[in-house]
Amino acid sequence: YMVIRTELTVNGYKTTISPKLQLFKGDSVFLEFTLMNTIINTIEDVEVEEVLPIQFLKEVKLLLQTPQGAVNVESTEIEGNKATFKLLPEHTQEAGTYLFQLVCFDDDGCIFHIPEAQYTIKEPIGAV
Repeated sequence: YMVIRTELTVNGYKTTISPKLQLFKGDSVFLEFTLMNTIINTIEDVEVEEVLPIQFLKEVKLLLQTPQGAVNVESTEIEGNKATFKLLPEHTQEAGTYLFQLVCFDDDGCIFHIPEAQYTIKEPIGAV
């Protein structure tokens, strides 16, 4: 199956996605996000920025912004700090630039909304 792998790094109220997420109209793919969190430690009065995996994930949901409103996609697999989702053609029908957001749940019932990031759906260059 087709998998798009990308890393999502949270830094305060900002999210960085690398590589950028670009799909084409009608695509049906698995998306695998590696979730990382930037923290700042103070060591001997020096601030040090560390990027660590977001751990203890029980469930992750993907909220996709579409012209019809937000769509909720359940994760198909969670392994460590990686969450995989299956996007269907119905999720990629309208070309444009939209927002998505991941919502993480842990075993203690805590909920963590990761700041939103952009994704793009483009028109293919021709019909198949």
